[in-house]
Amino acid sequence: MSEDFAWLTEDGRELYEEYSGRWIAVLDGRVIRVGETPTEAARQADAEHPGADYIPKAVDPEPERI
Repeated sequence: MSEDFAWLTEDGRELYEEYSGRWIAVLDGRVIRVGETPTEAARQADAEHPGADYIPKAVDPEPERI
């Protein structure tokens, strides 16, 4: 899981450009699901990756906050 945190930090700009204002679920260094709410992203991630230890993350709509 710590690798996912490092990936989120390193790829912050790219995440902002693609997912600004939405929620993502990250697993193994990649975005596995995207939603407008944390519940939506988590529900989709749980359905496709049951029991996985993914990271839910809000992608701030303002890039300087990343």
